[in-house]
Amino acid sequence: MANFLISAVVDIVLIFASYFIFRSVISGPTRHKIYEKFISSFGKFVIYIFVVSTAITGLAAFILYRTRYVGYLNIISPALVSMFIGFVVSTVPTRGINEHKKSAH
Repeated sequence: MANFLISAVVDIVLIFASYFIFRSVISGPTRHKIYEKFISSFGKFVIYIFVVSTAITGLAAFILYRTRYVGYLNIISPALVSMFIGFVVSTVPTRGINEHKKSAH
């Protein structure tokens, strides 16, 4: 139980860290274009999250089986998926369509 809680806290920290890293590295318009192209509907969102998470886990499992570090699969795979989730969260627009920056009058 303690290992699960530690892993969960590390994954949450990784999600927030990757969110802030991707948000600062990729400009707002570029992130918005990525969102509009790939994740504009909830159905696409769910399918892409499932497919990419499965691919990341499968690739991590293949690499770890080849290198004989299988014992670390349940640690590394969720960490990689958490970084992907942080990226996806960073692409979600934070302003509404009609919201403008406040300007001094």
